[in-house]
Amino acid sequence: MKNTVRKGFLFLVLALFVVGGVFAQRVGDTRQLDGRNYRVAEVRSDGTIVLQPVTGGLDGVWRGDTGTIITISGDQATYTQIGSGNPVMLDAANKGRIVAGALVMSGIQNRNPNQWVAQLRNFGYTANAPLVNSSVSFSQAWIHLSPDGRSFTVGTSANNPVGSASTTSSRVDFMYTRM
Repeated sequence: MKNTVRKGFLFLVLALFVVGGVFAQRVGDTRQLDGRNYRVAEVRSDGTIVLQPVTGGLDGVWRGDTGTIITISGDQATYTQIGSGNPVMLDAANKGRIVAGALVMSGIQNRNPNQWVAQLRNFGYTANAPLVNSSVSFSQAWIHLSPDGRSFTVGTSANNPVGSASTTSSRVDFMYTRM
């Protein structure tokens, strides 16, 4: 009888470990969501899990320094949200020239581990109306990913991305709350 109770108790403990392991999320674990890999960055006491995309490429969701959010997948990037930090871009959005889902970059090609080239959407303006969008066009741009994979800079030069025409974007972390 004593041996049966002991075996039952051990079985119960083992079952709790197995069931707990299925639902537990540990910081540093890698999980797949929508075909992409994410690392568990934080598990909060309220059940919220913060996920960060695994570095090693441009695929993912990025927030620009003007508040615009873009999604990069494969060889193209689209607007997810139009930010309000660039008056010329905002004017283009108000005129219906860009919307969420529109192309930001196309033909994204990797040149080396931290550098890509792409066709980037540009917003033109005239000297006498610098805050008013006058045209939308595409031109070649260089994308330089930071060594930690958490941000990139887009500029017009392969060797010096930081200049008057450069912008910086940072990866967006995802938060998932258990219901």
